[in-house]
Amino acid sequence: MIESLTVTQGLKIALYGFTTVFIMLAILMLIINVLSKLVEMMTPKKVEEPVKVEEKPVEKKTNIEYTGEIQLIDVDEKTAACIMAIISDETQIPLENLIFKKIRLLEDN
Repeated sequence: MIESLTVTQGLKIALYGFTTVFIMLAILMLIINVLSKLVEMMTPKKVEEPVKVEEKPVEKKTNIEYTGEIQLIDVDEKTAACIMAIISDETQIPLENLIFKKIRLLEDN
């Protein structure tokens, strides 16, 4: 027959279970750390030479005020408006914060 457990016995069993799981997780953590260190020691270390970067003088651009004109090349205004709305929606940037200078149709080859 199955005996009924008292509250104290149930709490002891739960405590033993939690303790066992915690100890196993700690052991697993130690094993993973040891294996990580072993793999790190066994892999050859790459000595990277510093990359020489040639510094070029920055060209100063004159501040040309944007007039709001968009150059449309082989695109009608309705299509351009749809493209701008889609870009604004996908990037989550309000349309008034975006500047479009040129929209051109790309040919499929």
